[in-house]
Amino acid sequence: MNTRARLLICALTASFTTAVFGQTPTTKKVNLLANPSFEDGQGWWDFSSYHSRGVISVDETETRDGKKSIRIENPSGEDSFLKQTVTVKPKTRYRLTGYIKTQDVVVKGRGATLSLDGGFEHTESITGKKSWTKVTLEFESGAATSIKIGPRLGHHGSMAKGVAWFDDLTLIELGPSRKR
Repeated sequence: MNTRARLLICALTASFTTAVFGQTPTTKKVNLLANPSFEDGQGWWDFSSYHSRGVISVDETETRDGKKSIRIENPSGEDSFLKQTVTVKPKTRYRLTGYIKTQDVVVKGRGATLSLDGGFEHTESITGKKSWTKVTLEFESGAATSIKIGPRLGHHGSMAKGVAWFDDLTLIELGPSRKR
């Protein structure tokens, strides 16, 4: 088979795949988080609770995918944060995505989010009683070479009460910063 025939077959195969499956061939981005679905328990994650009232646990009954999720419970107003330190490239864009489920989350301000430590960047805040909800945060690393990032119930001055579950987190690199 000559080169022209091979190219024609490749082009037809790509067109067929796009038409039938609605997909084009892509390269898969690497998830930069270790243990992103908590299948290995709380490994690679550090928990902090501002007033030491928040409780963290691995939950095997409330899961979105897989066998486990992480549960943060604040019996009274609290800012509880489960963080993982991740190496990042300076001046690079990233996307953090995950799923949050809440039960009776009450707060004046931010409820359950995925957040960056040391600032105010976070996903949409989930409050009340909600089934698994996908949330996303895109951010730029600036001059940082590492960040702390993860699930949070409450936020700085927003002391949240209730229960939140988190599962299936991903952190991917998107490319160079737009603020070069």
